[in-house]
Amino acid sequence: MTDELTNRDPDAPTCDYCGCVLHPAVYFCPQCAKPHRPVEATLPARLPDYADTETRLRVDARPAWTVFFMYLCVIGVGSVVAGVIWGLEDQEPAMLFLDLALLITTLVYMGRYWGDVGPFLARAGLSRPAAWIGFAILAPLLALNFGYHQLLVELLPIEMEDYMDYFSSSWGPLIFICIMPAVVEEIGFRGIIQHQFEKVVGPWVAIGVASLAFSAAHFSILSAPYLALVGFLLGWMKWKTGSLYPSMIAHFAHNYVVVTYFE
Repeated sequence: MTDELTNRDPDAPTCDYCGCVLHPAVYFCPQCAKPHRPVEATLPARLPDYADTETRLRVDARPAWTVFFMYLCVIGVGSVVAGVIWGLEDQEPAMLFLDLALLITTLVYMGRYWGDVGPFLARAGLSRPAAWIGFAILAPLLALNFGYHQLLVELLPIEMEDYMDYFSSSWGPLIFICIMPAVVEEIGFRGIIQHQFEKVVGPWVAIGVASLAFSAAHFSILSAPYLALVGFLLGWMKWKTGSLYPSMIAHFAHNYVVVTYFE
């Protein structure tokens, strides 16, 4: 080995003790064993510490949690303020107030994360098969919704809400229950929260966690399982189409059918 190393390029660095040509793969002279550089210089760079899924979701996805908890605060505080001002009887201005608060919050975060949200608004996504598969799944999902809530009415002392009673005109439910949530919640939960999760974990985990957050933000214990299922479908559509428009359309259609035909 010594003869092989000493027959290398004459311009190669040599040992300052014995004059042997130094080999770049080792930190010591192959002839006299005198170190010529720190041993750390020949070792591979230290690999980053492995973080499990829970740690990545909790630590690396902090922007998603910030947006989620801000939504919870806006909904909670906004509901209290609306209740104090308008009471429980006058629902139309209360819903308008809460929807405007959520819209402003969404616009602020959309501007903050425009680099993430913008690409999902730049493409229609309706040419992707996943968009139409999602629309097709919506029908049995609505049937499940109707059956599930009818079962709750039969088993528990509750009544299904008639949202039409909250508004003085037919435009109220269309705007405040169908259009506004479809736009605001898809940008917030799919465009920002789910996408931030997707940056640190796999898409299926990201969709699942974002769907649970979506369900929790509705503050409905009885409807939570169904809302999580709806959120999962909408999140899957966003992921597979690379666009927010298919999930917005599906969200609008879902709410429109519920408001119009479910009582």
